[in-house]
Parts: sequence; structure tokens; C-alpha cells
Amino acid sequence: MKHNIEFKNFAADQKVRRLVDGLLRKLDKKAERFSHNDIFLRAVIEENPIRKLYRVSMTLEVPKKTLATREERHDLAESVRDAFAEIDRQLEAHKATLSNEYAWKRAARREKLRKLT
Repeated sequence: MKHNIEFKNFAADQKVRRLVDGLLRKLDKKAERFSHNDIFLRAVIEENPIRKLYRVSMTLEVPKKTLATREERHDLAESVRDAFAEIDRQLEAHKATLSNEYAWKRAARREKLRKLT
């Protein structure tokens, strides 16, 4: 997966970079279904120095859709984890939509109800 991670108004230390790299690897593993050239993650992590507020904005471009999230927290690691969790949730939902998983579940439920009656 191609990606662009940008830090604004602060210099990220090694701990934050390791956290982002680990979460990127997990997201990349879940997005194996798509071609690596078709997926692009853009993340901007910025700090408001007056309030020590961290804002994480992410967009993930996948075939037929663009997923986006924005998180604000006073803790940098928490905001990064929450943003990646939301993108992960949206990616799983998009994959389910592409595979028509909702139709399978409905048919299985109908078959189960037929057997009960």
C-alpha cells in the first residue's frame, strides 16, 4: 500500500513512528484483497501547541470509494489508534459491500427460518 504520513507543528519521536508503522502493517494486511497500486493512504497528524490537542485526518483511497476519518484527542497515541480503527472499520464494511455479504447473510437467515417452521 502506498502511503503519505505528514506531521505538522511537531517532530514525531521514534515511539510514534513505530506505532504508525505497526498500524500501517495491520491495515496493509487487511487490504491484501486490493492491488497495492490501487490503494493510497494519506494521513496528516498535527498538534495544536496552545491546547496540546492532536488532530489526525486520514483518507484511504480504494477502488470505487474513498474512506475518511478525523479524530481529535489530547493524547497522541490514542488519537492515532482511534483513526486507524475507524479506517479499518470502514474498510471492512466496504469489502463486505463489494462481496455482497449482506445478501448472503439474509439468505442464510431465511433458510434457517424455513427449517424452524
